[in-house]
Amino acid sequence: MAAGYHVLPEIYDRWQKTYGNDYTTLILPRLLATIARLNIPVSSLLDVACGTGSLALMMARRGWRVWGVDASEEMLVQARRKFRGKRLLATFLHQDMRDIRLPARVDLATSMFDSLNHATSQRELLTTFRGVYRSLLPGGYFVFDTNNELCYRSLWTRTDAIHHRDFTIIMQNRYVPRRKKAYSFVTVFLRRGEGYVRQAEIVQERFFSREEVGKLLREAGFRVLEIEDFNFTDMPEIGKIKTWWVARREN
Repeated sequence: MAAGYHVLPEIYDRWQKTYGNDYTTLILPRLLATIARLNIPVSSLLDVACGTGSLALMMARRGWRVWGVDASEEMLVQARRKFRGKRLLATFLHQDMRDIRLPARVDLATSMFDSLNHATSQRELLTTFRGVYRSLLPGGYFVFDTNNELCYRSLWTRTDAIHHRDFTIIMQNRYVPRRKKAYSFVTVFLRRGEGYVRQAEIVQERFFSREEVGKLLREAGFRVLEIEDFNFTDMPEIGKIKTWWVARREN
């Protein structure tokens, strides 16, 4: 069983749509509201762990110069496919978020869908924050979300199965509180002609407390402007399972 994102990219967007709206569509109003409320001047964007490029596409359509970085080449294949034939200013780079190196600095950096929880330690998260800091222009903003512990205790402790006409995905989830580690053992049955092909991989995340994230942001040089727990779903009963962060590079 491979670790990382090698199997999921092929079905990622279709899998997300089985929940109704995909996460990018759900989170976009919150992001745009943050930009408007803080009067963030944006003409260039870095999306950290951009995945299949859905957010990058929405932002590029607004006329922004967009950079997307992701450690999964398979994710980037899907992202580049979305931009094929479109005259949009977007570049996708195969880079680990712990080693971001852009040829130009940007006004705004984002990282959505708990991508930063893929850092396995405080050291890795700090390295990521420092790379984002270097990528921003003075006064630039960093807006991102993380999974909080409620999310891991409520959603990462069960097995879920989703059936689609082209695939079936089974996620056996486990959260280990003492290690702050969460694991999803993913099995995908992909339709191939009249039959199915079975593939599997492991997705690993780590819970970081508010205190940890805030401390690491400040250590990287950021000023933390906003922290807010929220629920992006239409299921209020599951509670505020994510945390919204806004930080700024002062100089």
